[in-house]
Amino acid sequence: MKLWDKIKGTVTPDSGVETPQAASFATRPDTIYSPVSGILMRLEEINDEVLSAHLFGEGYGILPTSRTLYAPANGRIAATTVTNHSIGMLTDEGEEIIMHIGLGTVNMNGKGFTCFVNQGDVVKAGTPLIAFEPEAISSAGYEDVVTLIISNVGDNVRVNHIGSSGTLLGGRPLVKVGDPLLVVRK
Repeated sequence: MKLWDKIKGTVTPDSGVETPQAASFATRPDTIYSPVSGILMRLEEINDEVLSAHLFGEGYGILPTSRTLYAPANGRIAATTVTNHSIGMLTDEGEEIIMHIGLGTVNMNGKGFTCFVNQGDVVKAGTPLIAFEPEAISSAGYEDVVTLIISNVGDNVRVNHIGSSGTLLGGRPLVKVGDPLLVVRK
């Protein structure tokens, strides 16, 4: 590794896309944090019948203002996709998290997405997971909303939606990577 790469804290994988530096933020074991910066929205506002009906679980949508998806908690990568548009994670506390970039983006066959982790990798909150190109998503005719869902919500689990911000855009909260979004109580 070159000295400049060490100083920047980046490594260039085979895809030619630089791996971003890890985000650094304080964490609590019962809290899930924002994996991307952007405008927070309720699941009911997402233009997808399954997500808006909470059929996959509880969470949020985020209209991204950044291009990297980060780990929202400490845990292990449970699943990756060949198309790099979504990822599954099992937190150290046992929450199953699904993160999906865009609506219909599976049809892009990986174009505009670069994954930095593999199934089975252990990650810390703030580890870069996927880089994506919002321009490629919109030019392909898809919405670029990022969804974060806790999928194993049951009778003995309560999820408190705490995502908020003192900064609003169009009446919606702006969040940054590492802002607390969900607290899971068992």
